[in-house]
Amino acid sequence: MDLKMNWGEAASATGGSLLRGDPRRPFASLATDSRRLDGGQAFWALKGERHDAHDFLGAEGAARCAGWVVARGAPLPEKQPPAVLAVSDTRAALALLAAAHRSRFRIPVVGITGSNGKTTVKEMLRAILATRGQVCANAGNLNNEIGLPLSILELDASHAFAVFEMGASRPGDIRALARAAQPTAGVLTNIGPAHLEFFKSLEGTLKGKAELIDALPPGGPAILNADDPLLARLAAGLERPVLLFGATERPGLGARALHPPAGPATGITLEVAGKRVQVPGEHYGSIHRMNAAAAAAAALSLGFTPAEIEAGLRAFQPAPLRFAVRRHPSGAVFVVDAYNANPASMRAGIETFLETFPGGSRIVVLGDMKELGPESAAMHAELGRWVGRLPLSAAFLTGELMTGAAAAAAAAERFPVVHTPDAAALREPLRSLLQPGTAVYFKASRALALERLVEELG
Repeated sequence: MDLKMNWGEAASATGGSLLRGDPRRPFASLATDSRRLDGGQAFWALKGERHDAHDFLGAEGAARCAGWVVARGAPLPEKQPPAVLAVSDTRAALALLAAAHRSRFRIPVVGITGSNGKTTVKEMLRAILATRGQVCANAGNLNNEIGLPLSILELDASHAFAVFEMGASRPGDIRALARAAQPTAGVLTNIGPAHLEFFKSLEGTLKGKAELIDALPPGGPAILNADDPLLARLAAGLERPVLLFGATERPGLGARALHPPAGPATGITLEVAGKRVQVPGEHYGSIHRMNAAAAAAAALSLGFTPAEIEAGLRAFQPAPLRFAVRRHPSGAVFVVDAYNANPASMRAGIETFLETFPGGSRIVVLGDMKELGPESAAMHAELGRWVGRLPLSAAFLTGELMTGAAAAAAAAERFPVVHTPDAAALREPLRSLLQPGTAVYFKASRALALERLVEELG
């Protein structure tokens, strides 16, 4: 981070008041963790549900930085850094600072949101854009009201493009994030039953995600999934450029994911602007093809050629915990897709797993899907009924919410179904089934941290 900003500019951007210090004095970067401060940084005192960074202003070393950004009225220790900026709300001020910083750059900025696939599409698009120049993008999944502004503040003069993933759990989240990121193009991957506790319905989810499209400037293209009925309907009503992607052949597709020939999935094949794009890969399935089509369509909207898109996708490396394939010492193959889960991503992930590993012993390890609201029990039970009909060797389910899913899957009497409240209890029953020719798929909501079970298995 190299902000090239002074305290006066920060005060102007955030609507704050400089309580101490020279407004012309610069600071190079900022930190939200007092343990990681150095002399050139501003310490941004954020208040969260569990911790209030104002409590650490008196900690040893907290004053050895360029300055503090604090909430108005917060008690301050006697020992202070050279500058102190007071703002109404430090979290809101962080977004305002990011917006001011973003406005310094006249480069294409692509915003990405949707119920599933955001991080993978972001990383695929980053790889494509990197064929022409430096790309600024969120690290990992830093896509919320804190992570996104911090990502935007990494922008500097070396960047030719920016790609920002935006997460939302309730109405208004995307609108607020877009005010900071100021995207020039927007990608909506899909609309599914995620965060229904707050969005209430798929229509509510659509409205929340479409806030990204509403935030685009006139003429800013919307890149939408034509196979998603809600997004197809949205596309038909937009009065702006629209570029579609999907797997179903139809007029107007910028990028189409082509189905592989019969047998194991061994790569991605797309049709982009009438040209064939092929990306080899041992463990690519339908999820990866649709994500690649989304990234390709977004790149196409920026003027990239099919050849550049292919070169970028060939350089793509999957993010951790997102359909990551690894070999277990037993000879079994693990597919760790455990970053998060909702009903749509759970089904899509399992379908891709079965497609990728069409033979041998196939086992799923599934955990609770959080934040589904009043329909949670019904959605878990429906997932269980669907899993019970699949060509699996066994299913291991964990978490309280998976109780109904386990009962529904077991009722089909097609294969053994094991359910435990705690994932650690699955370790030994699962270990006994690991051998060459076995493939195991792991997926659950982030709260379960199912990757710990993977690590315990060795």
